[in-house]
Amino acid sequence: MHLALPFTLLAHAGQPDPTGYLFSNWTVQPGIVLGLFALIVWYVLTTGPMNRRRPGADQRPVTTGQRVAFFASILTFLVAVGPPLDDWSDHYLLLAHMVQHMLLMLLAPALFLVGVPGWVYDPLVRNRFTNRLGYWITRPLSALVIFGVTIVVWHIPSFYEAALYSDALHSAEHGMFFLTSLIAWWPILSQVPAWPRATPLVQCLYFFGLSVVTSIVGAFVTYAAPGLYRPYNTAPRVFGLSVENDQQLAGLLMWVVGGLIYLILITYTFLRWWGQQEAADRAAGDAAAAARNSSSPSA
Repeated sequence: MHLALPFTLLAHAGQPDPTGYLFSNWTVQPGIVLGLFALIVWYVLTTGPMNRRRPGADQRPVTTGQRVAFFASILTFLVAVGPPLDDWSDHYLLLAHMVQHMLLMLLAPALFLVGVPGWVYDPLVRNRFTNRLGYWITRPLSALVIFGVTIVVWHIPSFYEAALYSDALHSAEHGMFFLTSLIAWWPILSQVPAWPRATPLVQCLYFFGLSVVTSIVGAFVTYAAPGLYRPYNTAPRVFGLSVENDQQLAGLLMWVVGGLIYLILITYTFLRWWGQQEAADRAAGDAAAAARNSSSPSA
């Protein structure tokens, strides 16, 4: 079922197709520029001058690696919603739209969580309501449900098409992908002791759950009849991709590539946990042997 869209002329799919180099107008929406600039200013002030002027600044460190990760997150977000990818997504290719979603779900939020020090969240942790809410939504099961529902709903054709026809809805879609993906990554990358990471084995199960969600959506797009999302049916064909091939590649990107990424993460997490267990067992054995030797009578 598709929604009626009377506001077509006000939105992406109703605008003239880009005519610049590589099928892009090479412009960025002012709202995106202002939003990212405001986020950068907030980060620089919070982790820089404002942090140094408060007592106990030495207890609130910010590493070079964190700064690099934060700005890499901003850059990833800009690549996802800026030219040429955004023009391709809005006017030509479902595949480009799916690449946007993968960047907003997998890379940008993970880098953001790595880049923002845990102490930045202290005001939220100190407040009873936000502390309880933050703890609840960042538990693996809650985070999985929040992420899964968001991804599934926005890939229903009616909602997907509505986002293509409305700037406001499109921004809301991308914002929800990013925010719910922050929640989804929290059990893995949390730097806040009050809202802790999941244990390694739970993380493995959690990654599997995330892979199921993305695989379901990816398989749905891959096996659906060509023309699942109507605006792409009449879009000019670029880079030699037909409507059918475009849709299949978009679905396979989320299904196969997304699943492979989660499989790699499961394997890495499990092997790291296994190595830590073996190291702990060896250390315990060495300590026990040392204790026996020290308690044995000398010859």
